[in-house]
Amino acid sequence: MAGHFYRSDHFSLARVGIPAFSIGEGTLFRNHDDAWGKQQADDYTAHRYHTPADIYEPSMDFSGNARMARFGFELGWQILSQPAKVEWLKGDEFERARKQSEGQ
Repeated sequence: MAGHFYRSDHFSLARVGIPAFSIGEGTLFRNHDDAWGKQQADDYTAHRYHTPADIYEPSMDFSGNARMARFGFELGWQILSQPAKVEWLKGDEFERARKQSEGQ
């Protein structure tokens, strides 16, 4: 998805080996089909993402943001509550940085 993880605020954590995750709303929105959502996402990425046109518009609908925030919080809490630390998948590009930071 256009390399969004690599431009995220938490990429600096992953780069030094700390597992990090991104969540997104997907493309299925209330009262719209998946094709509409995909078209909206593609248009935003192509014409507004990280450009001067990337501004708030009154027509934007943020009604699902509280649910997304709650999901992210609960996901992070579950990861934090695991008896063992979360590891990168074997062969992941950030696995080596994690091992180096642990002196392995």
